[in-house]
Amino acid sequence: MIDGALTSEKAVSSLSISTSRRKKLKMAVWIAIGAMTLSVIFYSEVPLLNQAKERAYLRTILLLIIPHVTAGILALLSGPLQFSRRLRRRSPRFHRVLGRVYVFSVFVSAPLGIVMSNHRHDPRAIHFVAATAVQSGTWMITTAAAFLTARNGYFRQHREWMIRSYAVTLTFVATRVLQPIPAWNRHSEAGFAMEIIVITFMAVLLPDIALHWHELTSSRS
Repeated sequence: MIDGALTSEKAVSSLSISTSRRKKLKMAVWIAIGAMTLSVIFYSEVPLLNQAKERAYLRTILLLIIPHVTAGILALLSGPLQFSRRLRRRSPRFHRVLGRVYVFSVFVSAPLGIVMSNHRHDPRAIHFVAATAVQSGTWMITTAAAFLTARNGYFRQHREWMIRSYAVTLTFVATRVLQPIPAWNRHSEAGFAMEIIVITFMAVLLPDIALHWHELTSSRS
């Protein structure tokens, strides 16, 4: 009887430690994502906007760039709330509404990204157009899968597809975060396009490895 109680206490204690570590890891991940996003804004996007040539070009695509950026920001900011277990338990209706906002944002921002990549009709930019099509297409496919699995009641699969989708959302930050480093910019247009494609595929692959790490590293008893 006593041994059983001690075993139970140890199990509860182990679970508590595991939960605490998970929360700390989750917080560290969100802090890292926030830091990366801020670095892209201040060290990549703001200097770009300070260029007169770039501002002049952006004025010609205001009807494309404004909804693209607005929807992209909505998708980026709504992600952390989507993954909050506390929010899902306390307000499932808000979670569903926020999920629809996320899906809508993706399906506005992604196609516009493809259109804008080809706006200048520069034959030399064909590599970037192809990379953007892969990146945006993957974003829409993973998001559609997340939406359909939720609608059909497959909530574990929905969570997994949502993780993949948001990982692709973060590629729009990941492909820019190293731009302030001069060495990172010493590549051809084709090389940069390949980096976008590789980062996009890794965004889908790495969450899969993390989600199924137990099955990959241990045998079934």
